[in-house]
Amino acid sequence: MAPTRTRKRPNPAPAGAAAGETLREYAERGVFRGFAESADRAGRQDFEFRWLTGATFRVRLDPAARRLTFRDLLPNVPHRSAMDRAFRAWVSERASEALPEHRRIDPRRVRLACTNRAGNLSVALALRRRAGASQADDWSYAARKGVSLVNEIFHGFLRGPYYDYMVQNFGEPEE
Repeated sequence: MAPTRTRKRPNPAPAGAAAGETLREYAERGVFRGFAESADRAGRQDFEFRWLTGATFRVRLDPAARRLTFRDLLPNVPHRSAMDRAFRAWVSERASEALPEHRRIDPRRVRLACTNRAGNLSVALALRRRAGASQADDWSYAARKGVSLVNEIFHGFLRGPYYDYMVQNFGEPEE
């Protein structure tokens, strides 16, 4: 009797791996500086990098919650202040059909959420469960759309009526 061979199947990538890979690609292309990552026992990954204003950005990937969170994105924003309310409304508009498709975040794929803890605004992109959808594609989509969203926050939302906020919190020149 001939010995039987068993093929080892490659281990599937852990949930959320595509989001981490997408963030690493931004760092490799030089978009982010000082890129670092760490993981905890619960399987969450934290990414840290400098970007845009030279500020340090923190992103948490939580595969169990199916969520990618840009943590403490905007500091010193009092809860329920005019800026807090305007920010939440602006973020929810990113899923509007009125936006061009390339700028829109598809609400069938990702749900946007804002939180304000101790005056620090965070933005989360939570993956929706979709029948037949590739989980890797959804994670990569969330990471790319999250980076685009943050870029728009700093170059769109904050450049208008909140420029003084940028001066005070991110060292923008007063000119």
